[in-house]
Amino acid sequence: MVIMVDEYTSDSNGIYKRNVFSQFHHEPMPNYKFHELGIYTGDISEVNPDAGIQFGGFDSAKEGWWLSKREFSTPEEYEVVDSVPYQQGEYDFSVLDNQRFFKPRTIKYEFLIIDDDPQYRQGSFDQGMNELMKLPYQETDVDNAYMDLYDTGAPAYKFNVKCKSVSSSDDDEKGVMTVTVEFKGDPFAISRSRADEEIWDEMDFDNYFVQQAYYEINGELTLSLDNPGMPTPVNMEIENSSDVVIRWPGESRSNPTIVKPITKVGDETIHGGNVTKILPSGSNNNIGFTGTGSVRFDFHYRMMY
Repeated sequence: MVIMVDEYTSDSNGIYKRNVFSQFHHEPMPNYKFHELGIYTGDISEVNPDAGIQFGGFDSAKEGWWLSKREFSTPEEYEVVDSVPYQQGEYDFSVLDNQRFFKPRTIKYEFLIIDDDPQYRQGSFDQGMNELMKLPYQETDVDNAYMDLYDTGAPAYKFNVKCKSVSSSDDDEKGVMTVTVEFKGDPFAISRSRADEEIWDEMDFDNYFVQQAYYEINGELTLSLDNPGMPTPVNMEIENSSDVVIRWPGESRSNPTIVKPITKVGDETIHGGNVTKILPSGSNNNIGFTGTGSVRFDFHYRMMY
């Protein structure tokens, strides 16, 4: 079963209007505040940023950094090309298993630290730079500098990156320090929730699917998985009492994947095992199973955002 949030819904007159959960829907939301004319004696609250990023222990909004610019660009592709004399264009051999392969991407942000005190601006910058560049403490050794970057402009996604550089330029006359933060990391935006999780605050209602992830296998089972994004790895947790044959999209039917049943070695139970496959882009990716047991799919969407 696939639950899809339609971008358009009909009203009582049968007229279709854009879904209120769509990112393209802009409902007028006036937010006027009135008070009596004259001297205002009420509390004056400081205005804080409501847009920004979170990375490790750093939260730009809580630090009072005002986000002024984002720079996202398509990552460069690993290309394998060749040309032949008297042939128009070139041959492109960059695709393997229906996938395009990309180099790390760069994401840049520009923030403003606004304060009349130059020591405050510099101190805020120093603390922020330290938080952005350090790795959080882990009880086990860390062999990957990449961490999750969260951006309020993409509430359904996260980016797996490391902070590459932090630089500043201060204008004492205006009381503004401009901070540039550059990240480097994986080429795709990754959905914060798994494909079977219906967490509304983390859903992209214009592109998202919430899909069934658990199935019982009793003989022959054919199911369909949709992937609105780029090809993505899918981990299958298989519990089986007999051999389970997997027929995966794009793989040879004459050489399918076979998962052996659960076995016991002494007091240790060895399950059928986890199998990871790449789910192609597109809808109706038909997957077949033969055997007895169950399968649970665990995957996130990967989008070129």
